[in-house]
Amino acid sequence: MKILITNDDGINARGIIALAKEISKKHEIIVVAPREQKSASSHSISINNPIKIREEKLDENFKAYSLVGTPADCTQAGLSLLGGDIDIVISGINRGLNCGTDILYSGTVSAAVEGAIYSVPSIAISMDVDWSKEDEDYSKAAKWISKILDVAEKGYLKENVVLNVNVPNINEEDIKGLKVCRLGKSTYKTNYILVEENEDKVYVTKGTRNDILEDDSDLYFLSQGYVTLTPLHFDFTNFKILDEVKDIFEDKVM
Repeated sequence: MKILITNDDGINARGIIALAKEISKKHEIIVVAPREQKSASSHSISINNPIKIREEKLDENFKAYSLVGTPADCTQAGLSLLGGDIDIVISGINRGLNCGTDILYSGTVSAAVEGAIYSVPSIAISMDVDWSKEDEDYSKAAKWISKILDVAEKGYLKENVVLNVNVPNINEEDIKGLKVCRLGKSTYKTNYILVEENEDKVYVTKGTRNDILEDDSDLYFLSQGYVTLTPLHFDFTNFKILDEVKDIFEDKVM
């Protein structure tokens, strides 16, 4: 397959390099990633600024490009300009989890969703880390996504679905397996710390994740030592209440 690899951590992030080297063992790949760190950029796109693209030398086995823009811009440029006929988009490996409702903020997941919007099957891959260190080994996550890709290629590649994969921060031999599950609800207690006061009050924020309440979600299974996989779709429609809301509002709001 021909695979477009992107991320939101930037072209030189260790996660994307580990992913590209692993996937290039079996597939033709092209890497298109932000030139700078773009975490938590969600699904923003560049509409008022020009897109700047530069070829980079990451590895002799594949072409790579950096883009001054967002993760979604990278996917779009990879599909429409640089990559030709792409069979699948893989975004990651993100430094830190993208699970629960955190996916709404995630540039990693949004880059994959951009592929699905244009009918290209997509995978987002993220790995939990110890944020007090910068020595994480992404090889275990790269191996897991390679195995998932093998299965997806043979039996499950839907053009408008994103497979959102998360890998726990435990030793590779301690991972219990893979769980396909729903998104959890990730909420935080956010503390605002005042650091400067003049015309503006300047705060820094520190968030602590609240307790996990569900026992069937990605958040729960990650805490139990599993790799999680959640199928996502860009259609946010709440189909369960669509008819109910129709009865309430249609023909009554004039």
